[in-house]
Amino acid sequence: MPGLINWATQSRLPLIASEVTSCVSGYAFGMTALLTYHNPDPQALEGKFEGPSWLAGLFVYPLDEGTTVVGFEAAVSQRTVTVQIKDKAKIDGTC
Repeated sequence: MPGLINWATQSRLPLIASEVTSCVSGYAFGMTALLTYHNPDPQALEGKFEGPSWLAGLFVYPLDEGTTVVGFEAAVSQRTVTVQIKDKAKIDGTC
């Protein structure tokens, strides 16, 4: 199920706004999605260590086999989290 999920409760957070922009250049298609979620839980999803586990969120975005992700960035509790995408072939050779 796509969306932002509270890892501790396994419940989906409600999507309250979305904005999608796209561009096409030759055979390439680019898309940026700005998704805003509301956390109804009084505890923030910020990666803070609390007891035996981390309070964290899981973001699920369905992709087909021909789709390539080139970047991912999220703003959580006034902090920006940027994910560096690596080629799977290069990752397989590491620890």
